[in-house]
Amino acid sequence: MPGVSVAQSAPAADIELNELSVAGEGAGRSLGGALYGPGGALGPVPGYVASRSTVGTKTDTPILETAQSVSVIGRKQIEEQNALTVNQALRYTPSVTTEQRGGAGSTRLEQFYIRGFTAPVFLDGLVLPGSRDAFPTVDPFRLERIDIIKGPASVLYGQSGPGGIVNLVSKVPQFVRHGEIFVQGGGFNEVRGGLDVGGPIPSEAGPLADQFAYRVIAGGWKGDGPAVTTQVERVFINPSLTWRPSTDTQLTVIGNYQRDPFSGFYGGFPAVGTVFPRNFGNGFTGRLPVDFYDGDRNFERSDRTQGSISYLFDHRFNDNLRFHSAGRYLYTEGDYRSVYSAFNTANGPFTSGPIISRSRGGTNVEIDAFTIDNNVVANFDTGIFAHTALLGVDHRTFRTHTLSGPFPAAPSLNALAPNYFTNIPEVPFTSDATITAEQTGVYVQDQVKFDRLVLTLGGRYDTARQTGPTRTIATGVVANQDVPADAFTYRASLLYLFDSGVAPYVSYSEAFEPITTGRIFDTAFGTAGRIPNPIASNQYEAGIKYQPPGTDILLTAAAFDIRRSNATNPDPVNNGFVVQTGEVGVQGIEFEARANITEGLTLVGGFSLLDIKNTRDITTTSNDLTGQQVPLLGRSPVLVPDSTASLFANYRFTDGPLIGLGIGGGVRYLGPSWGDPANTFKVPASVLLDAVLSYDLKHLDASLQGFQFQLNANNLLDERYVTGCFSYSGCYYGLPRTVYATLRYRW
Repeated sequence: MPGVSVAQSAPAADIELNELSVAGEGAGRSLGGALYGPGGALGPVPGYVASRSTVGTKTDTPILETAQSVSVIGRKQIEEQNALTVNQALRYTPSVTTEQRGGAGSTRLEQFYIRGFTAPVFLDGLVLPGSRDAFPTVDPFRLERIDIIKGPASVLYGQSGPGGIVNLVSKVPQFVRHGEIFVQGGGFNEVRGGLDVGGPIPSEAGPLADQFAYRVIAGGWKGDGPAVTTQVERVFINPSLTWRPSTDTQLTVIGNYQRDPFSGFYGGFPAVGTVFPRNFGNGFTGRLPVDFYDGDRNFERSDRTQGSISYLFDHRFNDNLRFHSAGRYLYTEGDYRSVYSAFNTANGPFTSGPIISRSRGGTNVEIDAFTIDNNVVANFDTGIFAHTALLGVDHRTFRTHTLSGPFPAAPSLNALAPNYFTNIPEVPFTSDATITAEQTGVYVQDQVKFDRLVLTLGGRYDTARQTGPTRTIATGVVANQDVPADAFTYRASLLYLFDSGVAPYVSYSEAFEPITTGRIFDTAFGTAGRIPNPIASNQYEAGIKYQPPGTDILLTAAAFDIRRSNATNPDPVNNGFVVQTGEVGVQGIEFEARANITEGLTLVGGFSLLDIKNTRDITTTSNDLTGQQVPLLGRSPVLVPDSTASLFANYRFTDGPLIGLGIGGGVRYLGPSWGDPANTFKVPASVLLDAVLSYDLKHLDASLQGFQFQLNANNLLDERYVTGCFSYSGCYYGLPRTVYATLRYRW
């Protein structure tokens, strides 16, 4: 759960203490200090500007020298913007579109697009299993930073889409005592609280105690959901322990338990009544309220429990050879039931009156996930060339047990007189599936430097397999799945770093996604046909980065061309088979600025322009206005705005009568997006304002040292807006104005 900072003197002191602790131990050269300490590639971000990251190369590399677009959101930005979810933390990142299922849905799942495509979520470099109803969400209060690489990234991370990946970086123990506690209220009658304490285990605790540091993070969240009658509730605890027997070796073990018995709601509404005004009858024409609920409290359920144990191990053999290993076991289960606005013509473009057609559905899902990644980094020279070589192997095994059923009709809802407490029968489960998805990849990369020229080459080979039985409960008939896949992916980039801090670059990267359903008609494989090739993605990117020497400013700009091909379409000749004729293309540009301009002034801003089209496709979709079938070729996918822009700045007075006061705010522009696959209507653009006010209470009274107060208002002008639609029957409201007050104490 996000913490909310106020004046920044306390975090600055934390950074200084970490540095002093490292220096005092003689650990300034330690592997742990370099990676996880302040300013390190995995450590706390100074202000809004990270200078190093591992997300683009899996090595400790300056962002200025990484020839692909990288964005890093640090703890300070998360707190000052009061990001309550990972979705909200990404709001000010160019080319990233958050909250596809509206502001309400974002409290339940980490759903967002990068450069027009869904993106997987990683935690500490290890992928989290994807599942709508048992997805293991991560509370931002657990996080030190969020690192994003944009564009295909399969060479380092295995199967993934063309948009990029988001890597969440955990807070880890520090060898300096620290503590933090906060309470927060506001929003939708919500109360939140969090605790973050840790430090070294003192030497008097035992002969080896000075080699250990601990950290315990815990949080709770309870209140109403964004829609009437709904609720949110969460409790989690996240203990961790670091063992550092020498400056060259560090092992961190992280545990986590989280329970989310209530998660708001996941519903959407017809376009007629949200995007367009609706004649509800009884003399009322207008739009549904933003807190409208389309479900039923007696039926609604989203109960998730998750637990995990992870480790991070780093060892440096010498100045030129390092080994890294990370692994995690995670178990999560979800119990999901929902009544929602039906995706049918009754909620189509010509609907009117108060009645909203509804459907119902539900699942029970359990996930066992094991992931591991091992790699070696070697630094060496060959003549005039300096190399940073990476060799690694990773593996994942996700076992998912799912009970599911159909989505039958539910009683309709009268929008003018809704009844949210009816007796709706459960959906009978008809399918029992136990599916195991495995992937093993071997990857290699070489970052070659010649003077100021940086050449990066990488390649990877993956084998993947999805197996398991699906039983039809009524008949007992079992269908066994066994779908193997393999793929080679590559990347190459060239960057030149000028003395002025300007770094132009070009890059090429690839990604793949296995296809687990459908068969290609091929007589060589008999009547069953053959398994489709994986979906393939590639990107060409050209950009320029600029970090003026002696400043804490990073400016980046990029232009890119992405192709996602090999998607399956129904075979028009051979019934029951598929052909791989689907392709989506994206061309775009983006710009991002991050700056710590003075001790008290920080800002982040950017914009993006996207042109996304179905560039190859033989299928059609329904034009709901005419009832005719129209080709998808040349049309744009839904939920992707053609432009975004944002700017957020915060200023803290460091002297004078207003010392300790912080004031800031931001503006977010979300451009128009297509609302249905036939491209017959657009979701209008929206402009949102956010504001923050903070005060370090020690400047009010010395006895209040360590206390901070912060007030956040998001969507300050309370604009009614729709984040996106995927059809006339499915549109999603963004959050209305929310105001939160936070009191924090740090020591």
